[in-house]
Amino acid sequence: MKKAILICLVIIGFATKGHTQEEQYGDNQPYSSYWFVEELLQWSSESDKDAKFNISQVALASRFLNDSTDLNDDAQKIPGIIALMAPHTTNFHPSQGFSSVKQYAFPFWQYIDYFVQWGGSANEGIIVPPTAFWTDAAHKNGVKSIGTVFFPPNVYGGKEEWVYEFLVQNEDGSFPVADKLIEVADRYNFDGWFINQETYDLVGEMGQMMQQFISYYRAQSNLKLVWYDAMIDDSRVIWQDELNNHNAMYFQKEDKYMSDVFFINFRYNEVNLEDSKKAAHELGRSEWELYAGIDVQSKSFKTPVKWDVLYKDGKPNNTSIGLYWSNSTFDISETKSPEDVYSNEQKFWNGGPSFETRFGSSTWQGFADYFEPRSVIKELPFKTNFNYGLGHFYNEKGKTVSKKEWHNLSIQDVLPTWQFKVDSTKVNATISFDESFEGGSSLSFEGYADAEIPIYKTKLSLDKSLSLQVVTKSVGNITMQIFCQLSNGETLTYPLKKSSSWFTDTISIPKRKNILISKIGLITKGKGTAYLGELFIYNKKETKPATSSFSLETFTKEKTCELYIHFNEKPVGVYHHIYYLNAKSEKVWLGKTPSQDFYISNILTKNSIINLEVQSESFGGTKGRIIQKKAYLSQ
Repeated sequence: MKKAILICLVIIGFATKGHTQEEQYGDNQPYSSYWFVEELLQWSSESDKDAKFNISQVALASRFLNDSTDLNDDAQKIPGIIALMAPHTTNFHPSQGFSSVKQYAFPFWQYIDYFVQWGGSANEGIIVPPTAFWTDAAHKNGVKSIGTVFFPPNVYGGKEEWVYEFLVQNEDGSFPVADKLIEVADRYNFDGWFINQETYDLVGEMGQMMQQFISYYRAQSNLKLVWYDAMIDDSRVIWQDELNNHNAMYFQKEDKYMSDVFFINFRYNEVNLEDSKKAAHELGRSEWELYAGIDVQSKSFKTPVKWDVLYKDGKPNNTSIGLYWSNSTFDISETKSPEDVYSNEQKFWNGGPSFETRFGSSTWQGFADYFEPRSVIKELPFKTNFNYGLGHFYNEKGKTVSKKEWHNLSIQDVLPTWQFKVDSTKVNATISFDESFEGGSSLSFEGYADAEIPIYKTKLSLDKSLSLQVVTKSVGNITMQIFCQLSNGETLTYPLKKSSSWFTDTISIPKRKNILISKIGLITKGKGTAYLGELFIYNKKETKPATSSFSLETFTKEKTCELYIHFNEKPVGVYHHIYYLNAKSEKVWLGKTPSQDFYISNILTKNSIINLEVQSESFGGTKGRIIQKKAYLSQ
């Protein structure tokens, strides 16, 4: 099948590219894991020196649609999106980020329910857990993070023995590989696995064995499972483009819940999806657990799509949506700059661009108008600096404490729910990578006329009075107001002081019994450019978080040093900032992490000692005490 060939060609190409990229990294750079089956069976986190850097420390947040609908595992079934992303090569993927902004970061978590880190190839490895910093960002937004098991077609390197090894069963009925998949997910703190079995010419009852494997996996864990429409019941690989009696046993088998997500292959038509919905109902399942695939790998938002099949009357029709390679917004960018990639993201998710195809003009409809955005903002305190997860620099309170580029999704903030629902003839709303109060980005509003800009969907109780802290600055004649829309229909509006430098307004919102703040936004008036650098909502001051003691391991090479930091207490809801003091005794930011173990590369050294500072910060933004320590450099 053409689709299978395309996947293999891309990932094999990645394998070649990865060896070149590896030369850019330090000798002690930790990498994300990947395995063949036999390697996985021999793996243990104790013997893998990089494992400690691959653990996500961020718990999966709960999310909601509106005042009354929470999106937990057993919530009512609604249409959703699963996004398969291949942000980097399978091999040589740094565990905790990059020293360049020209790497992919995802800003539209509010529209997806599952993130799959796509990867694997016959040259590198076929079992790929999600990288820890991707899981951190997904979990912060309430999105489940999924690893990939990819059995390639034989013509592109797939081997039947890999499937046989995967499905080995012990005499007691257990499956060793299933136990290992569960062990990895539990250790690395992600949420399940995507199984894509496209290797053909299998001998024996491999279809039956796969069903037994899935049943065992489900019985032994609460992990999620995503199944791709390729292998059918008799072990052959024949893409059905629908749910039917040849593949339904991988979705639901009698009373057994097999897969949480069934990813339908890309060649479907309207009848395929109508029949799939009917089949799901006959099995006692929701049609929204079926995800019709859209392949956007090569053309991103210029991909011709059967929108009339997927949408009807302004909402999803028959199935949910599965996106293959949605990180193509980065791939199609010529510059790979954050500004250009984010512009592509807005087109991809919000829709609108028209383009020519060989069959005539087409319009990309996107997803924001058809899927209600999810939100996690229902508990206090909530703080955001609109940090995109990368930056040309790092600022603290408007002061630059690092001039180096960085990329680390572990410290990406919860970004605006609406990006951006506003009349572009009145205001150009975007993310600025040139201005920042904290981190590497802020919100930018270039105003031409009065405009109202919704920013966050919230579910914040006013049973107690709240404080709202807003940090802004502006250029020109533009003024700003913050507004809070309440669940009773009332809107509270507060003016913000006009300032050419970062200024903090603190607003008190009186308590109102049984009333919620359901939306927070900004009103701009006049012409000019305004920046929003921080939004902080709280009802009481947080206790200062404890700053963990830590140990160091250093690796010196010529005039540079690599550094491993181990925090002696496991962080729970806490970041740690790491700095060193330069020759002028100025603090230079080295990184920020929620992890217990953190790697720092390429510190320039002139002496045999580096003076370090570490300070904790709660997820709510409260800073803890500073701990100083000297790093004695190994020679």
